[in-house]
Amino acid sequence: MDRMHESPSPLLAIPGLPLPPLYPGGFFPPFGIAAAGGSAELADADAARRAMDWEQARTSASRAEAVAREADDVPATAAARIEHACTDLLAGELERAASYAREVLAESAGLPRLAKFAAALVDAIASGLAGRADEALAKLTDAERHAQAAGDVGLVLIRVNRAAVRASTGVFDEAERDASSAQRAGRRAKDDEAAAIGALSLAIAHLARGRRAAARSRLGDALRTFERTGDVLRQIQCHHLLGEVAWDGEDAIRAGGHYRDGLSLARPANALPIVELLTLRFEHR
Repeated sequence: MDRMHESPSPLLAIPGLPLPPLYPGGFFPPFGIAAAGGSAELADADAARRAMDWEQARTSASRAEAVAREADDVPATAAARIEHACTDLLAGELERAASYAREVLAESAGLPRLAKFAAALVDAIASGLAGRADEALAKLTDAERHAQAAGDVGLVLIRVNRAAVRASTGVFDEAERDASSAQRAGRRAKDDEAAAIGALSLAIAHLARGRRAAARSRLGDALRTFERTGDVLRQIQCHHLLGEVAWDGEDAIRAGGHYRDGLSLARPANALPIVELLTLRFEHR
Protein backbone atom coordinates (compact mmCIF):
# COMPACT_ATOMS: atom_id res chain seq x y z
CA MET A 1 0.00 0.00 0.00
CA ASP A 2 1.22 3.53 -0.82
CA ARG A 3 2.15 5.08 2.54
CA MET A 4 1.17 8.51 1.27
CA HIS A 5 -2.45 7.45 0.71
CA GLU A 6 -3.38 4.99 3.43
CA SER A 7 -6.85 4.33 4.86
CA PRO A 8 -8.07 7.07 7.23
CA SER A 9 -8.91 6.20 10.83
CA PRO A 10 -12.54 6.09 12.03
CA LEU A 11 -11.49 8.76 14.54
CA LEU A 12 -11.50 11.20 11.64
CA ALA A 13 -14.31 12.71 9.60
CA ILE A 14 -16.55 10.27 7.75
CA PRO A 15 -18.98 12.08 5.40
CA GLY A 16 -22.64 11.43 6.18
CA LEU A 17 -22.09 10.20 9.74
CA PRO A 18 -22.73 12.19 12.95
CA LEU A 19 -19.69 14.07 14.20
CA PRO A 20 -17.68 12.58 17.06
CA PRO A 21 -18.78 14.18 20.34
CA LEU A 22 -15.30 15.22 21.45
CA TYR A 23 -13.75 16.65 18.31
CA PRO A 24 -15.22 17.23 14.86
CA GLY A 25 -13.09 14.93 12.75
CA GLY A 26 -9.77 16.17 14.13
CA PHE A 27 -10.56 19.77 13.13
CA PHE A 28 -10.10 22.76 15.45
CA PRO A 29 -12.80 25.47 15.10
CA PRO A 30 -11.82 29.06 16.03
CA PHE A 31 -13.73 29.24 19.31
CA GLY A 32 -13.85 32.71 20.83
CA ILE A 33 -11.04 34.32 18.85
CA ALA A 34 -13.35 36.83 17.11
CA ALA A 35 -15.08 37.88 20.35
CA ALA A 36 -13.15 41.05 21.21
CA GLY A 37 -14.10 41.89 24.78
CA GLY A 38 -17.14 39.65 24.54
CA SER A 39 -20.67 40.21 25.80
CA ALA A 40 -22.46 38.42 28.61
CA GLU A 41 -24.54 36.63 25.98
CA LEU A 42 -21.43 35.41 24.16
CA ALA A 43 -19.99 34.22 27.47
CA ASP A 44 -23.21 32.27 28.03
CA ALA A 45 -22.95 30.78 24.54
CA ASP A 46 -19.36 29.74 25.20
CA ALA A 47 -20.31 28.06 28.51
CA ALA A 48 -23.22 26.20 26.90
CA ARG A 49 -21.07 25.03 24.00
CA ARG A 50 -18.44 23.71 26.38
CA ALA A 51 -21.21 21.77 28.15
CA MET A 52 -22.35 20.55 24.72
CA ASP A 53 -25.79 22.11 25.18
CA TRP A 54 -26.17 23.04 21.53
CA GLU A 55 -29.65 24.55 21.81
CA GLN A 56 -28.68 26.87 24.66
CA ALA A 57 -25.46 27.82 22.89
CA ARG A 58 -27.40 28.78 19.77
CA THR A 59 -29.97 30.70 21.81
CA SER A 60 -27.28 32.70 23.60
CA ALA A 61 -25.40 33.39 20.36
CA SER A 62 -28.64 34.61 18.76
CA ARG A 63 -29.22 36.93 21.73
CA ALA A 64 -25.68 38.23 21.42
CA GLU A 65 -26.28 38.92 17.74
CA ALA A 66 -29.55 40.76 18.47
CA VAL A 67 -27.85 42.98 21.07
CA ALA A 68 -24.97 43.72 18.68
CA ARG A 69 -27.28 44.56 15.78
CA GLU A 70 -29.31 46.89 18.01
CA ALA A 71 -26.08 48.71 18.81
CA ASP A 72 -25.01 48.64 15.14
CA ASP A 73 -21.80 46.92 16.28
CA VAL A 74 -20.43 45.11 13.21
CA PRO A 75 -17.52 43.29 14.95
CA ALA A 76 -19.76 42.07 17.78
CA THR A 77 -22.41 40.92 15.30
CA ALA A 78 -19.77 38.96 13.40
CA ALA A 79 -18.42 37.43 16.63
CA ALA A 80 -21.90 36.23 17.58
CA ARG A 81 -22.50 34.67 14.18
CA ILE A 82 -19.12 32.94 14.26
CA GLU A 83 -19.89 31.52 17.72
CA HIS A 84 -23.19 30.23 16.32
CA ALA A 85 -21.33 28.69 13.38
CA CYS A 86 -18.78 26.96 15.64
CA THR A 87 -21.61 25.42 17.66
CA ASP A 88 -23.26 24.22 14.46
CA LEU A 89 -19.98 22.59 13.39
CA LEU A 90 -19.84 20.59 16.62
CA ALA A 91 -23.52 19.65 16.34
CA GLY A 92 -23.05 18.37 12.79
CA GLU A 93 -25.04 21.17 11.10
CA LEU A 94 -22.40 21.73 8.45
CA GLU A 95 -24.42 23.65 5.88
CA ARG A 96 -25.82 25.99 8.51
CA ALA A 97 -22.33 26.61 9.91
CA ALA A 98 -21.01 27.41 6.44
CA SER A 99 -23.98 29.69 5.77
CA TYR A 100 -23.29 31.74 8.90
CA ALA A 101 -19.62 31.99 7.99
CA ARG A 102 -20.37 33.15 4.45
CA GLU A 103 -22.83 35.76 5.69
CA VAL A 104 -20.08 37.18 7.89
CA LEU A 105 -17.64 37.25 4.96
CA ALA A 106 -20.23 38.97 2.76
CA GLU A 107 -20.43 41.92 5.18
CA SER A 108 -17.00 43.29 4.39
CA ALA A 109 -17.62 46.89 5.47
CA GLY A 110 -16.21 47.46 8.94
CA LEU A 111 -15.39 43.78 9.43
CA PRO A 112 -12.11 43.22 11.32
CA ARG A 113 -9.56 40.90 9.73
CA LEU A 114 -9.82 38.68 12.80
CA ALA A 115 -13.49 38.04 12.08
CA LYS A 116 -12.70 37.40 8.41
CA PHE A 117 -10.12 34.83 9.46
CA ALA A 118 -12.46 33.05 11.87
CA ALA A 119 -15.33 32.98 9.36
CA ALA A 120 -13.11 31.72 6.53
CA LEU A 121 -11.75 29.02 8.84
CA VAL A 122 -15.26 27.86 9.79
CA ASP A 123 -16.20 27.68 6.11
CA ALA A 124 -13.09 25.61 5.35
CA ILE A 125 -13.74 23.22 8.24
CA ALA A 126 -17.34 22.71 7.12
CA SER A 127 -16.06 21.70 3.68
CA GLY A 128 -13.51 19.34 5.22
CA LEU A 129 -16.09 17.66 7.43
CA ALA A 130 -18.39 17.23 4.43
CA GLY A 131 -15.61 15.30 2.68
CA ARG A 132 -14.73 18.01 0.15
CA ALA A 133 -11.00 17.91 0.79
CA ASP A 134 -9.77 19.91 -2.21
CA GLU A 135 -12.32 22.64 -1.49
CA ALA A 136 -11.31 22.70 2.18
CA LEU A 137 -7.62 23.06 1.32
CA ALA A 138 -8.36 25.92 -1.07
CA LYS A 139 -10.43 27.68 1.59
CA LEU A 140 -7.68 27.20 4.18
CA THR A 141 -5.25 28.87 1.78
CA ASP A 142 -7.69 31.76 1.47
CA ALA A 143 -8.14 31.96 5.26
CA GLU A 144 -4.38 32.06 5.71
CA ARG A 145 -4.34 35.55 4.15
CA HIS A 146 -6.05 36.82 7.30
CA ALA A 147 -4.35 34.50 9.82
CA GLN A 148 -1.90 37.16 10.99
CA ALA A 149 -4.81 39.01 12.60
CA ALA A 150 -5.10 36.14 15.09
CA GLY A 151 -1.41 36.22 15.91
CA ASP A 152 0.54 33.01 16.35
CA VAL A 153 -2.60 31.02 17.09
CA GLY A 154 -3.89 31.87 13.61
CA LEU A 155 -0.95 30.12 11.96
CA VAL A 156 -1.36 27.15 14.31
CA LEU A 157 -5.07 26.85 13.49
CA ILE A 158 -4.38 26.90 9.75
CA ARG A 159 -1.81 24.12 10.06
CA VAL A 160 -3.74 21.82 12.39
CA ASN A 161 -6.85 22.09 10.23
CA ARG A 162 -4.82 21.41 7.11
CA ALA A 163 -3.44 18.36 8.92
CA ALA A 164 -6.99 17.19 9.59
CA VAL A 165 -7.86 17.42 5.89
CA ARG A 166 -4.72 15.49 4.95
CA ALA A 167 -5.38 12.78 7.54
CA SER A 168 -9.02 12.41 6.52
CA THR A 169 -7.89 11.58 2.97
CA GLY A 170 -5.10 9.24 4.05
CA VAL A 171 -2.21 11.57 3.17
CA PHE A 172 -0.52 10.95 6.50
CA ASP A 173 3.01 12.18 5.74
CA GLU A 174 1.71 15.67 5.02
CA ALA A 175 -0.74 15.52 7.93
CA GLU A 176 2.09 14.78 10.33
CA ARG A 177 4.26 17.51 8.81
CA ASP A 178 1.54 20.14 9.15
CA ALA A 179 0.70 19.16 12.72
CA SER A 180 4.38 19.05 13.71
CA SER A 181 4.87 22.48 12.13
CA ALA A 182 1.93 23.80 14.16
CA GLN A 183 3.45 22.48 17.38
CA ARG A 184 6.80 24.10 16.58
CA ALA A 185 5.10 27.40 15.73
CA GLY A 186 3.36 27.41 19.11
CA ARG A 187 6.63 26.69 20.87
CA ARG A 188 8.50 29.44 18.99
CA ALA A 189 5.79 31.88 20.03
CA LYS A 190 6.08 30.65 23.63
CA ASP A 191 2.32 30.01 23.48
CA ASP A 192 1.80 26.83 25.49
CA GLU A 193 -1.86 26.41 24.52
CA ALA A 194 -1.11 26.75 20.80
CA ALA A 195 1.80 24.31 21.06
CA ALA A 196 -0.43 21.82 22.87
CA ILE A 197 -3.10 22.12 20.15
CA GLY A 198 -0.35 21.26 17.67
CA ALA A 199 0.68 18.28 19.80
CA LEU A 200 -2.93 17.05 19.98
CA SER A 201 -3.28 17.40 16.21
CA LEU A 202 -0.04 15.48 15.71
CA ALA A 203 -1.28 12.75 18.05
CA ILE A 204 -4.46 12.39 16.00
CA ALA A 205 -2.39 12.13 12.81
CA HIS A 206 -0.20 9.47 14.44
CA LEU A 207 -3.27 7.56 15.62
CA ALA A 208 -4.79 7.67 12.15
CA ARG A 209 -1.63 5.99 10.92
CA GLY A 210 -1.53 3.44 13.75
CA ARG A 211 1.54 4.90 15.48
CA ARG A 212 0.35 4.35 19.04
CA ALA A 213 3.64 4.98 20.86
CA ALA A 214 4.22 8.29 19.07
CA ALA A 215 0.61 9.31 19.67
CA ARG A 216 0.86 8.47 23.37
CA SER A 217 3.95 10.67 23.74
CA ARG A 218 2.33 13.67 22.05
CA LEU A 219 -0.90 13.21 24.03
CA GLY A 220 1.09 13.19 27.26
CA ASP A 221 2.76 16.47 26.27
CA ALA A 222 -0.58 18.04 25.39
CA LEU A 223 -2.35 16.79 28.52
CA ARG A 224 0.27 18.29 30.84
CA THR A 225 -0.12 21.66 29.15
CA PHE A 226 -3.92 21.61 29.18
CA GLU A 227 -3.83 20.73 32.88
CA ARG A 228 -1.62 23.75 33.46
CA THR A 229 -3.80 26.11 31.42
CA GLY A 230 -7.07 24.74 32.80
CA ASP A 231 -8.52 23.74 29.40
CA VAL A 232 -10.93 21.07 30.65
CA LEU A 233 -12.37 19.93 27.33
CA ARG A 234 -8.92 19.45 25.82
CA GLN A 235 -7.93 17.43 28.90
CA ILE A 236 -10.96 15.21 28.34
CA GLN A 237 -9.98 14.76 24.70
CA CYS A 238 -6.49 13.68 25.71
CA HIS A 239 -7.75 11.23 28.34
CA HIS A 240 -10.18 9.71 25.83
CA LEU A 241 -7.50 9.22 23.20
CA LEU A 242 -4.97 7.93 25.74
CA GLY A 243 -7.61 5.44 26.83
CA GLU A 244 -8.10 4.34 23.22
CA VAL A 245 -4.34 3.94 22.75
CA ALA A 246 -4.04 1.89 25.95
CA TRP A 247 -7.01 -0.29 25.03
CA ASP A 248 -5.61 -0.97 21.56
CA GLY A 249 -2.36 -1.93 23.27
CA GLU A 250 -4.25 -4.40 25.48
CA ASP A 251 -3.64 -2.42 28.66
CA ALA A 252 -7.17 -2.43 30.05
CA ILE A 253 -6.15 -1.06 33.46
CA ARG A 254 -4.46 2.02 32.02
CA ALA A 255 -7.31 2.53 29.56
CA GLY A 256 -9.84 2.42 32.39
CA GLY A 257 -7.80 4.95 34.34
CA HIS A 258 -7.90 7.45 31.49
CA TYR A 259 -11.62 6.94 30.86
CA ARG A 260 -12.23 7.44 34.59
CA ASP A 261 -10.11 10.60 34.67
CA GLY A 262 -12.02 11.94 31.68
CA LEU A 263 -15.31 11.21 33.42
CA SER A 264 -14.19 13.02 36.56
CA LEU A 265 -13.69 16.14 34.44
CA ALA A 266 -16.77 15.78 32.24
CA ARG A 267 -19.36 15.24 34.98
CA PRO A 268 -18.83 18.58 36.81
CA ALA A 269 -18.92 20.35 33.42
CA ASN A 270 -22.32 18.73 32.75
CA ALA A 271 -21.03 17.65 29.34
CA LEU A 272 -23.59 14.87 29.02
CA PRO A 273 -22.64 13.49 25.57
CA ILE A 274 -19.02 13.18 26.70
CA VAL A 275 -20.10 11.54 29.97
CA GLU A 276 -22.16 9.02 28.00
CA LEU A 277 -19.28 8.18 25.65
CA LEU A 278 -16.70 7.75 28.41
CA THR A 279 -19.12 5.80 30.60
CA LEU A 280 -19.68 3.34 27.76
CA ARG A 281 -15.92 3.01 27.33
CA PHE A 282 -15.29 2.59 31.07
CA GLU A 283 -18.10 0.14 31.85
CA HIS A 284 -18.29 -2.01 28.75
CA ARG A 285 -14.70 -2.58 27.75
